Amino acid sequence: MIGHMSSIYTAYKDKIIVVAGGASGIGEHIVRQLSVFAKTVIIMDRNKKAGTTIVKDLADEVFVEQVEMKDTKDVQKVLKRINSKYGTIDYFFNTAGTFLAGEIRDTPVEDWHLIAERNLQPIINGTATVYEIMRDNGHGHIINVASAAGLFIVPAMSVYGATKAAVVSLSLGLRLEAKTLNIKVSVVCPTVVETPLYETAMYDGIDKEKALDYLKKSKAQQPQKAARRIIEATAKNKAIIHTAHSTLFAWALYRFSPTLYIATARRFVTLYRKSLRSHY
Repeated sequence: MIGHMSSIYTAYKDKIIVVAGGASGIGEHIVRQLSVFAKTVIIMDRNKKAGTTIVKDLADEVFVEQVEMKDTKDVQKVLKRINSKYGTIDYFFNTAGTFLAGEIRDTPVEDWHLIAERNLQPIINGTATVYEIMRDNGHGHIINVASAAGLFIVPAMSVYGATKAAVVSLSLGLRLEAKTLNIKVSVVCPTVVETPLYETAMYDGIDKEKALDYLKKSKAQQPQKAARRIIEATAKNKAIIHTAHSTLFAWALYRFSPTLYIATARRFVTLYRKSLRSHY
């Protein structure tokens, strides 16, 4: 245990860490936990008020930068300013994004565009900008948060899953390219985590209250635990970071026995339509 904590301390000691989407959810708990080890932690979030509240709770070297992650120029300006001020960005955690649930037939094309914008633009803007900065600096670690739905098919999450699969593909592809440039890249694929994400999510063809009640009963992972696993796996430079063992099992089944996985998933489609779809 002592050796384990020592390796985490060594990985983050005296480091400059930026957490996009760090004012809530998993991002907030990454900020809180890393503030113990890091030299400086900077929250990038459009919700400056929530970020400021977190800053007041923590050490002196935690700051907040208000930014709209979907705005390319805004992201570039803030990240370049951080790098100029501190001389480096050692870790960049990008947790920004949102959630959409519903069958494809119930999802208006406008929502397709909206979820793509909210889940891909922050990743694109953050990754492209910080990768350039890290190339110039000669080092760094990019950690993008996707979802378990980006690794395998989850019924009634196909549109959402498509955006997260793109994050997985981008991150793993960049990991291959960036290795020889001394830059590390990881992608996080969490399961259901108890965060405010689901309160503000989009639900197409679903009774929102029933969906939230279902999520509460699904034994969602606590964000503190998810953040801890992300921090530990990042220190070990894991390519794909799973926050729960259940994700590993489902991913293995999908990879090695897709026929069985799809047969099992079909049962969930029937269950979903009976219990959650608003016009079954």
